[in-house]
Amino acid sequence: MGVDLLPPIGLTLTRGVITMETNYPPAYERYNTQYGGALETVGFSLYDSQIYDSTVTTLLTYFTTVQATIARGNLQIAGALANPNAFLIRAIRFYSRFRPWDITTAATGNPQTGALDDQVQLLNSGTLILTIGAKNYGQWPLWMITAGGGAVAQGFTGVTLSTGGVTNGHPDPRAVYSLAKPLFIAPQISFKVDIQWPAALTLTQDDIAHYVVLDGDLLRPVQ
Repeated sequence: MGVDLLPPIGLTLTRGVITMETNYPPAYERYNTQYGGALETVGFSLYDSQIYDSTVTTLLTYFTTVQATIARGNLQIAGALANPNAFLIRAIRFYSRFRPWDITTAATGNPQTGALDDQVQLLNSGTLILTIGAKNYGQWPLWMITAGGGAVAQGFTGVTLSTGGVTNGHPDPRAVYSLAKPLFIAPQISFKVDIQWPAALTLTQDDIAHYVVLDGDLLRPVQ
């Protein structure tokens, strides 16, 4: 799902060079710290994380706050991109930061609790919704949005999975959900990602960070 890319307001493309249109006095241009008002395009990932509270959470909202550390998120301002930065979304990821835990083996016929069950519960009933401005630009069952990375070791006790870690999909950066058409986020346009569940889940590992990653192209000033 996506839309055709259109030139954003305030940006022009001339002979392959993207430049910014500004209302600054022409005399100030000689002091410009950004080379010729031009923009460069670099491959980049925007990411944010939120905590799922077992038996309580039914909605997680991403990219609306600035995280305290870069380990938890890399958005510079809440809910938008600082002018003149812009972003072209090409792929979306969902990653859960589970750790291997020792779990008592369940009796035959009962669900085996642990990281694997936690991940399956989150994916089975979760829905990811992407909003840009005031419009919805995609709704996906969460099981479609793979992580494309993470630890690969698995732990087993006998023939029953009672300890170990888990990854959401094959841990390969190519194994991610790519948009049929990229989506462009212009400077200072609000955007967010919501993940919702019809009911709160009971998970073994509480207070675990769950990440949404947007892969694509970042447009930023040339310096």
